[in-house]
Amino acid sequence: MRSIRSRAVRTVVRAIGAIGLATLTACTSPPTRFYTLGTAPQPAIANGTASPSFPIDVRPVKVPVAVARSQLVVQVNPSQVKVLEDDRWASSLQDEIRYALIAGVSQRAGAPGSSGAKAVVRDEDVSDYQVAVDVQRFESWPDSHMLVDAVWNVRRSPDIETLICRSVVSEPVSGGYQAIVDGHRHAIGIIATQIAMMVRALAASERHSRLRPAGASGHAGKPTVSCTHVADGARTAADGALPRFVE
Repeated sequence: MRSIRSRAVRTVVRAIGAIGLATLTACTSPPTRFYTLGTAPQPAIANGTASPSFPIDVRPVKVPVAVARSQLVVQVNPSQVKVLEDDRWASSLQDEIRYALIAGVSQRAGAPGSSGAKAVVRDEDVSDYQVAVDVQRFESWPDSHMLVDAVWNVRRSPDIETLICRSVVSEPVSGGYQAIVDGHRHAIGIIATQIAMMVRALAASERHSRLRPAGASGHAGKPTVSCTHVADGARTAADGALPRFVE
């Protein structure tokens, strides 16, 4: 009887110990950190002239499947990634990029003293300018660099013609995951600047085409704007360094 009682006591002690260990482990688990690509207000791109108000529709953004998740994904080597369970995006990565672009384009497209351009989220296919962004690569290399490779296009509604451009941004990063997020935020801001420059250039070209006298040379209504043109113009933007721009 005494032996049975001793075994029972030991069993209870083990159970209590296991519960205590589990509780201690739960209490010491690192908290989950949430990150956003939201940007601080940026100055508009000044060109000395006022521009009319026009809506810009930024469509849902496409991202690589490997990073289309709530957790941050970092590169271990060229063929291996690590999913960070305790470091997550505040919303889906697609939405983080899209709303950062919406805010960035809206802030950068207007000229001082004018009504400027306002980026909007729309469900219908009616807008003055439609922007589509397909992120080909979204890489995070801890204590090394980050890279965003995006193909994007701007279409003037209801025109069918689309101008397609590509931006590649890579910057050195160090100091942990927050530095990586900051690098991506700056990269998205640069791309937003170039999209805003493209919209402004297209709008200016179209106004020039409408004002061209009858019989003047050139193709009326066909904006003479290129990715390279916008990249060169964006060098005077407040963000400074520009990514490699492929037309």
